[in-house]
Amino acid sequence: MSIEFSAVSRVLTGVSEFPLSLKQGASIADVVSAIGKKFPQLLGQIIEKDGHALIPTNIFSVNGQKIVHESDTTFQPGDGDRLILLSLLAGG
Repeated sequence: MSIEFSAVSRVLTGVSEFPLSLKQGASIADVVSAIGKKFPQLLGQIIEKDGHALIPTNIFSVNGQKIVHESDTTFQPGDGDRLILLSLLAGG
């Protein structure tokens, strides 16, 4: 899968996207945890300080077709999915 950063997350990480490999069956919570470890500057800004969940004003768009909120922790993205990290406060 690939992770695309937009708005605030792009500014904080300095990258627009990166590939992420997780074991099959990994949940969106696993994705958030992996992103927090790779980009600790997101903690407290985009990801909760404990590194396990998105701050509620942030969501993922899956392939531009489905929205996954911070409460959808059991959603399992597919291997070829593109997850776009969006901040609802960034505007459009």
